[in-house]
This record gives sequence, C-alpha cells and structure tokens, in this order.
Amino acid sequence: MTWWPVLVVVLAAAFVVGSGAAIIALRIAHHPRTEAAQNSGDSTQLTSPSGQDSSAADSPPPSGAEPSSPVPSGPVPSSAGPVAIGPGASQDANAPAVAAFLDRYFTAINARDYQTYSLLLSPALRQGQTEQQFASGYRSTVDSAETLVSISTAANGDLVAAVTFTSHQNPADSPDQQQTCTDWSISLFLEQGGGGYLIDQPPPSYHASYRACP
Repeated sequence: MTWWPVLVVVLAAAFVVGSGAAIIALRIAHHPRTEAAQNSGDSTQLTSPSGQDSSAADSPPPSGAEPSSPVPSGPVPSSAGPVAIGPGASQDANAPAVAAFLDRYFTAINARDYQTYSLLLSPALRQGQTEQQFASGYRSTVDSAETLVSISTAANGDLVAAVTFTSHQNPADSPDQQQTCTDWSISLFLEQGGGGYLIDQPPPSYHASYRACP
C-alpha cells in the first residue's frame, strides 16, 4: 500500500513524499505522497499529517492533463484480505470486528473506491481528503498480506490497531520512488462512530514505518 495506514492505516497515516501509497498515515497510515518521509537506513518512518498536502506531488494536474495511473508490472495480488488476526490480537474481544473493518479499508483502497473509503474516516479526516487526493495517492497501489498484529487503547479511548501489510506499486509511487514492493507497519486509531469504527486522527507523535521487501 503506498495515504503510500493510511493507514492511515493509514490510514496512518502514511501516509509519503513522492509516493502513491496512503494519504493519511494515517499512513494515517501510509501515504508517502503527502507525508514527510525521514530515511533511517533501510527502514523509514513517516509522520502523519492531518490531511493537508505537504508536497508538490499532490498538487492538482494542469488543466487538461490526466495523471498517469498505471498498474504495477509483474505478478501482484489482485485483492486485499481477508485480514489475518495475529497471535498478539487473537485474544482481544474486539479483534473480529476490527479485522472486518480493516477488510473494508484495504478492499476500498485496492478497488479505488473513494466513496466507501471516505465513510471509514472520522468527520475531521474526511474533510481533509478529496477524491482527487485519494485517486492520486493510491493510483497504482495493490495491498496484500494484511495482518492485525495487536490491539491496544490510546489515551483518548481510541482503539489502536497495529497492522502489517505489503504494498505493490509503480516505483514512482513508492516512498523512495524506487520500490515496487514495500512492507509496512502502521497503526490505525479507531473511534466508535455510527454503527462501527471510524479512523481517527493519530496523535502528533505517531509514525508509520516501511521498508523495501526482502
């Protein structure tokens, strides 16, 4: 996954400079195109913005120009999920519901389904993300091997879902503009909203991380 948690996860995320991963890091979760990437060896941590653009890469294309949206070359998974529940989360009573929510999140990203994706965000995050940003951030992303690693509780009461996954993307849409395959570790902060969860704004100290696939 390349808003390249996010998740942000991003998310959270993600997510970010020069990448087509996640818009929030969330990337929220994992959106290298809108998050500031800080290299530390072969692993990188991403700061998680509140939806504002932080790079020229996310600027709207000139009038009449269509952003390229190629699909990564080579064999890649065709769909996300179902999200696996790891040993560290399996004993948590919230795990099945959180995993089901993550299924929707990753499936929406892989399907380029902005309408579904936006409904998974809190009102504050939704206001900071346009359909154009979503399309640009995830234009060549295919996420797979999603695993819910653990569930904890944040100081504000949000559930913190720690998730790992792999994203395939065109090199130009990767965090370092070189990777066709990226392993991510993100946290999605989930608040209760409506009949289920919504991805909430991560705290300022949150960082998603990624590295090139082995």
